Amino acid sequence: MIHSELQRILRRLDAMAEDTHGDLQQRTFSAYGIQVCTVTYRQSTGEFTLEQFQPAVQLTFDSLDLTTIEVYRCLYEFKNSF
Repeated sequence: MIHSELQRILRRLDAMAEDTHGDLQQRTFSAYGIQVCTVTYRQSTGEFTLEQFQPAVQLTFDSLDLTTIEVYRCLYEFKNSF
């Protein structure tokens, strides 16, 4: 299950990096219908910016893999906070 969830996150982030229609691409990641974090990819710099909502944190990565792991961590912590 962890493997498939990581793959889904990785595919969504990879699609952002591959899309050349505009400089910015943005995806929101949710759990239980609640937005947990948003990732913005800037084509011109090759950077991913992750904005976590609770607690409010903003991180920037230049690695697809690190961004994927951080999105997974955000979702995991949110799901296990109940």
